[in-house]
Amino acid sequence: MSESYAPDAADAFALSQLMFPTTALCISVAAQHGLADVLGDGKMSVEELAERSGTNVVQLGKVLRLLVEEGVFRETQPDVFENSPLSHLLRRGFPRSQYSMARLVGSRWLWTAWGRLADGLATGKPGFEVAYEKTLWAHLAQHPEDGTIFNGAMNDFSEALSDQVAASYPEFSDSGVIADLGGGTGTYLGAILRAHPGVKQGVLVDLPPVIEEARARPDLESMIGSDRLRLEAGDFFEKVPGGIDTYVVKQVMHSWDDAKVVQLLKLCRAASPKARFVAAEFVRDDKSSRFVKNFDLVMTITMNGNVRTEAQYAEVFRAAGYELTRVVPTDTAFSLVEARPV
Repeated sequence: MSESYAPDAADAFALSQLMFPTTALCISVAAQHGLADVLGDGKMSVEELAERSGTNVVQLGKVLRLLVEEGVFRETQPDVFENSPLSHLLRRGFPRSQYSMARLVGSRWLWTAWGRLADGLATGKPGFEVAYEKTLWAHLAQHPEDGTIFNGAMNDFSEALSDQVAASYPEFSDSGVIADLGGGTGTYLGAILRAHPGVKQGVLVDLPPVIEEARARPDLESMIGSDRLRLEAGDFFEKVPGGIDTYVVKQVMHSWDDAKVVQLLKLCRAASPKARFVAAEFVRDDKSSRFVKNFDLVMTITMNGNVRTEAQYAEVFRAAGYELTRVVPTDTAFSLVEARPV
């Protein structure tokens, strides 16, 4: 025991309260069983909610009472519950819904990866790869059901914030053609095109199965039909489109090590030598939120990705022939990291 400080019972209790991995899993369970959808805009006893959701009434009550403590659901009287502003976001199709993200955080493969965090600290490998002896990307390709949840979660998160991020950079309007590399099903690029009508064309680049999902989105149909949105299937580590004024990425750079990021940047530099590069990313500093610190750990256990500091972003850009020119806040967890060719 330290001679300078003797912990008291309050310290021990405070630490013990941090040792339960319950909130994330209970949120995921609530989404999986559609509790927020069953409640809708009304109130319901735990017995009725259990019957209508096909869950065990005793265990359901425990899950709900824990989530009420976190502001997810409300208990209006003993064992009578209703949705809160947070639990409404667990409803499918609700504005800014986080249903798929909630399903993802309870995925068995993700919890298995968390369980190998200690091995990761000892070996430097992602916990997922320690557990499964393959990359996460290979797993998602081999298990389409997990891939669907993963892609849906990325889309949930992007839809909730993309309009704000896109509006935070007026300079997008100066670009004739914008390419979104690894842009998923087009949520972020669609938000840019809607926020900046002066952009002539957006080019969405991702792997073939993801591009086909984008092609099937009703909200993108008119932009695709008018050729304002062009879809290109492919691996952006092998080829990127040329004739681009601005390359954008969102939640891409933190998924890869420096060597892979430099490889991508050099491809862009060669294909469009005058194009700027604008990355929507988390930036780590001494003011980073708890969310960013948690996300940095998620990157570690899943793919050995990293949330970089501004200096680290500057270094990878410099290695590829770019200069980091500024970091633009967006009033979300994201910043826009802007670089221009040297």
